[in-house]
Amino acid sequence: MGAAFVALFLAGWNGGATGALIPSIEQTFHISYARVALLFISTFGGYTVAAAGTGPLARKIGFGRALCVSVLIELVGNIINSSQQKSFGLMCFGYFVVGIAFAGQLGLFNAYFAVLRKPLLYTGVLHGIYGLGAFASPQVATAMVTHGVPFHFFYTTNVGMNIPVIAIVWFAFRKLQELPRQPGELASTSSETFGFRDTLKSRTVWTLAIFLMLYVGAEESVGGWIVTYVLEVRKGSPEGASWVASSFYLGIAIGRIALPIVNTFMGERRAIFVYLAIAIGLEAIAWAVPVLASTAIATALVGLAISTFYTAAITMGGRLLPRAMHADAFSLMSSVGQSGSALFPLLVGVISSKKGIWVVEPTVLALLGAQGAFWFLVPKVQRRVD
Repeated sequence: MGAAFVALFLAGWNGGATGALIPSIEQTFHISYARVALLFISTFGGYTVAAAGTGPLARKIGFGRALCVSVLIELVGNIINSSQQKSFGLMCFGYFVVGIAFAGQLGLFNAYFAVLRKPLLYTGVLHGIYGLGAFASPQVATAMVTHGVPFHFFYTTNVGMNIPVIAIVWFAFRKLQELPRQPGELASTSSETFGFRDTLKSRTVWTLAIFLMLYVGAEESVGGWIVTYVLEVRKGSPEGASWVASSFYLGIAIGRIALPIVNTFMGERRAIFVYLAIAIGLEAIAWAVPVLASTAIATALVGLAISTFYTAAITMGGRLLPRAMHADAFSLMSSVGQSGSALFPLLVGVISSKKGIWVVEPTVLALLGAQGAFWFLVPKVQRRVD
């Protein structure tokens, strides 16, 4: 588990910094909101490749080696992003490569944690550590660019962390050929085989995947654009804006570690509906009250409220889906889910170019409402299907 934790911390560190770096990227390349949003589309392209390829790769070379390959690919993307700030097209390609790596890692780690004992607790810690990485990186990125350091040098920190992460993941997972099974499970599953085509036909997989897409879209629309929103709409300082972004991710990190116990007490299905109602109310406050402090506090609390949505969906999938389908199913769910981090921030960027960056808040409100609809459609857990 420790190897998974350091890998997801790096993923959070990488993803959390984008919003803080967007103003510098716009200035360096002299591009608009809509153009800079191509970074999100490039990442989406990487997620698409990972959705189709991660499961087959894990079956071909082994689960652990597929994880190692994904971390190695991440290093390639980080080297590209750290090496230059002359070509925006090359930077988009770097984001594409990192997207392949991140979605592959996320799908495989989710599949692994879903079969552990107490999956909600451990998956919550895993994604909480991702949130800690996303909390810390905007502060470092903002400190670097406000002191005149070219933005692309931030990615050297990713490279520096990526190298030991490769070694740690290789040491921990290199001998793992397939997902571990619980005692007594082998006999019930040995006759079942599931291919990627079976995964594509699963209503449960697609319902959870779209729920995750909407959730990640809301999370990344806030994380990706809140710095620009605070600077332009709330007239905050660069340091204050980066703290708003960091507080949002800190709320996510704290919630993912602390709230699974509450979810267990209430029941995951009911808990998500309660948190959604709270998040919608807080997001409305962040939009309607034109005060920086209220925006900052409400945004942090939104992060806390929505923090367990991802882990709840993964845990629900682990209970509803056959174990033999997990590698493909979680790779597809994670990749489709992460596509929300590209599609909806892109949508915000395109609309903002015409209407203004204020559209962030109503877009997030709409995404929260849509999550409620798809969570309602998720089948109730009766028993594990194995």
